Amino acid sequence: MTQPFESFLRRFEEANTAFVNGDASLWLSLVSRSEQTSIFGGFGGHEIGWTQIGPRYEWAASQFSPSGATVEFEYLDKHAGADTAYSVAIERCTVKYLDRSEAVPHLLRATMVFRREDGDWKIAHRHADHLVPTTPPPAS
Repeated sequence: MTQPFESFLRRFEEANTAFVNGDASLWLSLVSRSEQTSIFGGFGGHEIGWTQIGPRYEWAASQFSPSGATVEFEYLDKHAGADTAYSVAIERCTVKYLDRSEAVPHLLRATMVFRREDGDWKIAHRHADHLVPTTPPPAS
């Protein structure tokens, strides 16, 4: 049976909220195990293939302390085709990082690519970085 994309997005949103509370388990269940999977994560760097991505996601989730944070999603665009889908969103929440005592805003702009594998949607690529104000190029 094929999983509808909107249903998958609800699971993804739940997994994202668990992630920013230090739990990567739901997230990892949604990620493709393919070596043609990639991440340009919110903490910088890049990883290619499941053997790099799995440990990276576990590490990234471990940088958050459980805080009851809930991620709010502002989808700017999303589309699902037969075997591929994407979303472009702003992800907003207030989190507690492992090395800080105070909660801080966590605002990401995130572009996701998903692909259908064995009837289920999986994360194939994530590019997330901090949302910063628009700034003009420096004067010459």
